[in-house]
Amino acid sequence: MEVPRLPHPAGVIGALVGSTIALAPGSLPREVSVHAALLGACLLLGAGIGSVVGRLPVDRAADPAADRDRRVRVVGIAAVLFTGMVLANLWWQDTLRTGLDQPGVGLGWIAASFAPVALYAAVVAAPGLTSVAVVTAAAAIAGLAPASADPQDTDVIRAGMSRAEAFATSDATATSLRLYSPLDGRTAERRATDLVDRWSSAGGARRAAVVVAVPTGSGWVDPDAVRGFEERLGGDVSVIALQYSDIPSWRAFVSGSDTARTGAIAVTAALTRAVGRLPTAARPQVYLYGQSLGAIGADAAREWAATRAAEVSVCATVLAGAPAGTVAPQASRRVVLANASDPVVRWSPRLLWRPPTRSTARADLPRPVWFPVAGFIQASTDLLGALSFPAGHGHQYGAEQGTTAPLCPTRTGVDQTSGPRAASYAAPTR
Repeated sequence: MEVPRLPHPAGVIGALVGSTIALAPGSLPREVSVHAALLGACLLLGAGIGSVVGRLPVDRAADPAADRDRRVRVVGIAAVLFTGMVLANLWWQDTLRTGLDQPGVGLGWIAASFAPVALYAAVVAAPGLTSVAVVTAAAAIAGLAPASADPQDTDVIRAGMSRAEAFATSDATATSLRLYSPLDGRTAERRATDLVDRWSSAGGARRAAVVVAVPTGSGWVDPDAVRGFEERLGGDVSVIALQYSDIPSWRAFVSGSDTARTGAIAVTAALTRAVGRLPTAARPQVYLYGQSLGAIGADAAREWAATRAAEVSVCATVLAGAPAGTVAPQASRRVVLANASDPVVRWSPRLLWRPPTRSTARADLPRPVWFPVAGFIQASTDLLGALSFPAGHGHQYGAEQGTTAPLCPTRTGVDQTSGPRAASYAAPTR
């Protein structure tokens, strides 16, 4: 009877290291297909690196029996450790799902966890399958690439609406006043001037407040945030937005955030000029808001207004889900919203060697333990499903984006005794 071929200990150790990285705790529940792809890619890549190292010329035991005993021991220890990590990973996934009132993982999760081991064993038993393993690992890594469209686009595409139509109608009420400037080939400055002119003609200047909503990279503005501002300000508010890009946010972020900053500053500059021409007692309060890549633009507009808009000050700024390290750490009259489970607010190459800073994040789910290298890989993988959860988890935010906005001091001559303006001009609460 032929004795089964055993892998080199270095390859086994490499596979175990790769598995440890893949099975480390993440911040969000994930689909079993993503779990299997990540584990397969890391295990096979680690095994490949280990096998290469194992071929280096080093002193080896001359006795084949002793070498086999050594391989058996390594495989046995690795099998026990791997099984323990799979069970710990299963427990962690169930813990996260419990926090979201979702059903736990099943036998399919365990089967997907051991499938890469079976493939590695097949490669060891039949070296000719090495190319298959390489292709499988490459396919797994490719499968982890971000999708080409933002999940927020789904409802808009399904309804056949334009960005402007979705912005104006989603959760709108009879008193809603929302104006959107889509891309049309003109410069951001010209479109911003036109947008503010339309805002003035529509009666926006007669409302108590105006919100500059900076879209995400795809041009999307969260309707929950708009509804939250309308609720917070008693309906006596207008919301304007200027599109600066029409590609998925992750691609816009990778290609640079300058367009987000330019667009936000352009519309803020045009608005503050228009507001500055009004009598002091009749000027609406100016709010800045942005989510994700839009948060970068909104914070840039806040900084611009603090130094350049001398006559009109920004009442408050609300930033939701700002990418890690992209906005000023401290600022007056600014609210920064971040879910602890949101990988966008934590993702950075620094996660390879340093744990994330979470002092301002809201604890919405159990927080994973950070490990070097693994923390970066897990955060990167969590990005894939960050928009697949209810508001308040992952990269999804709700009406609190507007309802948590600070209220501004009372404007001279405004009646606070009743009506929406009373809600708009209550004394500051923070």
